[in-house]
Parts: sequence; C-alpha cells; structure tokens
Amino acid sequence: MGENDDSGFTVLENKNIGRNLATFRKLRDRKAMEVAEYLGIKEAAYTKYERGESKITIDLIQKVAEFLNVDPLQIVSANPGHVIEHLTNSPFSISGNVKANYADKNQTEVMLKMMETMMQMNEAIKKILESK
Repeated sequence: MGENDDSGFTVLENKNIGRNLATFRKLRDRKAMEVAEYLGIKEAAYTKYERGESKITIDLIQKVAEFLNVDPLQIVSANPGHVIEHLTNSPFSISGNVKANYADKNQTEVMLKMMETMMQMNEAIKKILESK
C-alpha cells in the first residue's frame, strides 16, 4: 500500500484514538496496568498505545472497549474537545452553562446516515472477530 492508496479504507488516527483510550480508562477509574494485564501485555507497551506511538488495531480497540465496558465506536470516533457521553458510575459530571449547536435537517440526515454506516461496520467487525 502506497501513499496514494485509493482503496477506500480509513486510516486510524493513532494520537486521537490513543487519547480516547486514556480518557475512557480514566473515566472508568482504571489504571493503565489493569488494562495491560487484561490485554496480556506490559504496562509500558499499553501506554505506547495511549500516546499514539504504537499502531492501534481494531482488535486492540475491541478488547479495551470490552474491558472498559465502552462502545468501541466511541473510542474510535470521540474527538478531542467534545463531550464524551455519560458513563455509568463515572466520577465526572457536566454542569454549568452548556451551549448546544443545532444542525439543520440536511446535516442531521447526513449524520444519521454516517452513524448507520458506522453501526453496520461495527457489526461486520464483530462478526469477523467472533469467527476467529
């Protein structure tokens, strides 16, 4: 695969996903060592994923999501600066002035279609992982 690869596959953003791994881990009040033990790797190897220094695979995302009881799509799609949905037993809460931006009807339809496609991809990935 070269730099001009037009296969249609999306390249995972290691830095963003790594930050999300760390964020969700902290929201669940877990230590990096606990996640590493669950994955069967050393803590130093796991923290490289959180820093975006090691290539993050779908399999890794699935396993960490399983351990943290989080939807893997949230780990992949949460963007820095955006609010992460409330997690049960989370030590964090949102209070104060909360501003909301509302999308127009076309934007909403596009977002719903994108979400539907992501859910279909998630189901396909689950089936692939379960068949191994």
